[in-house]
Amino acid sequence: MRNIMFLLFLFLAFPSIAQRKDEAKPTKLGEINYHGDFLDAEGVWRADDLNEKTEIAFDAVVRLECYKTGGQQLVGSNSYCMEATAQISTGLPDIEVRYLPIIRWDKDMVIAANSPTDPFPVCTWTQITIGLREHSIMATDTRKLSKGHEGFNNVCEKLPLAQTYHLMDKVEELTRRQVRRSQQKKPK
Repeated sequence: MRNIMFLLFLFLAFPSIAQRKDEAKPTKLGEINYHGDFLDAEGVWRADDLNEKTEIAFDAVVRLECYKTGGQQLVGSNSYCMEATAQISTGLPDIEVRYLPIIRWDKDMVIAANSPTDPFPVCTWTQITIGLREHSIMATDTRKLSKGHEGFNNVCEKLPLAQTYHLMDKVEELTRRQVRRSQQKKPK
């Protein structure tokens, strides 16, 4: 009984010890459902280099669907991925959908990307890599460096040259963010 009381005392007196233990625990990736000519996944994007600047301001849930056929009119390529992002912004629901042509689909991976020369989005182009063996999804946003992609008042120049994200399990990641926000609100 004394050991249990002592451990409870340590946990309550030194919450950072418990926090470090949780941070060391590997986080769960977003689940991929692969059906041969079609795949889908859901989750939340989390920056690989997690800090104050890369922590995403709004909690957005992502649904990714990739198809081997049917994208010619959408993206100019037969194979394509659809990325739908849902979030609450300024108190209202917001859904953004974008379509990316697939540039590689084989037994190991699917790669979809928009073009670094497209006029929109202005600042960055995105490549999504789906590792079918590793069951992981990574997105890389790369800043466009060509003329015409500076953005209003050169806002694009403030972005990193490249930023990578992994699609994480939505429950775990949204819980992690909520805990982090509550810890930031506590007076120190």
